Amino acid sequence: MIFLEIVLIFYFSAAVLYTLVLGIAGHFYKKDTFPKSSSFKRMAVFVPGYKEDTVILVVAEKLSKLEYPKDFFDIFIIADSFQPETLEKLAAMSVTLIPVNFEKSSKAKSLNFALSKVTKTYDVAVILDADNITQPDFLLKVNDAMNSGMSVIQTQRVAKNTNTSFAILDACSEAINNHLFRKGTNALGLSSSLIGSGMAFDYNLFKNTLSKIESVYEDREIQLELTKQRYKINYLEGVLVFDEKIDNASSFQSQRRRWIYAQFSSLIQNFIPGHKMLLKGNLNFYNFAVLNNLFPPRLMSLVLLIMLSILATIFNSNFLAIWWVLFSAFIFTLAIALPVKLYSKELFLALFSIPKAFIKLVQASMRMKGASTFIHTTHSQVEVDSVFKNNEPH
Repeated sequence: MIFLEIVLIFYFSAAVLYTLVLGIAGHFYKKDTFPKSSSFKRMAVFVPGYKEDTVILVVAEKLSKLEYPKDFFDIFIIADSFQPETLEKLAAMSVTLIPVNFEKSSKAKSLNFALSKVTKTYDVAVILDADNITQPDFLLKVNDAMNSGMSVIQTQRVAKNTNTSFAILDACSEAINNHLFRKGTNALGLSSSLIGSGMAFDYNLFKNTLSKIESVYEDREIQLELTKQRYKINYLEGVLVFDEKIDNASSFQSQRRRWIYAQFSSLIQNFIPGHKMLLKGNLNFYNFAVLNNLFPPRLMSLVLLIMLSILATIFNSNFLAIWWVLFSAFIFTLAIALPVKLYSKELFLALFSIPKAFIKLVQASMRMKGASTFIHTTHSQVEVDSVFKNNEPH
């Protein structure tokens, strides 16, 4: 038992140290500023969606009205399994409609199909989800960054809705991830993690990279492929994409089941290649291939640490002080990573949903069958909650 406890202490010490370093580094992140460019890159905005009839019409309309020269961007709606009436309405809008229907759907399949159908020449590929709404000058800011020499960009994704306790917790998780794995890593000279939407790439780089990917976890595969080639992924704080947050326990479990499987399978596949790349000096690849996947989700770590600390107290462990130090350090890390503006009475009430979320997370971890295939998350929020309108960076 003592040996097992020592092993657990070493493991959780590494997990806490990793997040603590990123949490502190995030406060040293310097937001990039770019001169306003007078030249405009041709942009293709790809919006893949699966059965997103509820939200896609509003999203398509808003995207078609973005503040960018009309001759320099096109919106491609990749419609997988949409209703005929939705397709008819989309066809009448100022977007390019690309209907698809796969036996086994995935975002990578939809994007690769759309890229094969595009005949125009573009400089930049922008990837959004079918529920995403951007700030009006989104493309202008991406253009400035691209004209300043960037090849791969992850913009800042923030919550579109905070209508339930689960949505609030998910919004806070997104904000913490932005601080740790985007601001923190960039501050240390490493690549930002990709989120799956709100991304912008050099067009040909994206097309060539995605052609190698068939996995349903395309964002993980893309960042591994890019960092293998030593491209840096830059995080743009303040360039906002509003994303719908999970607002119920069932959807939370389904989404996390997919994420946990992706994390575990990525670790198994890339553990040895990651160490080989580390020996070649590629810390970016090692961070994505190994460190990002080695430790439990933060919610699970939080609950496990408090449980282990309580057990250590009950059984009067020789390492009692160490457990409570680890738990305190982890709480401190989450506290400094969560933006001050998100501290509220609503968040305090949402914290009481953590035990239920933890149970769903454990259940998700035990139900991995089928998680390697595409799992659809239903979206219903068509507008941004008032509390997040005119959202400033956080």
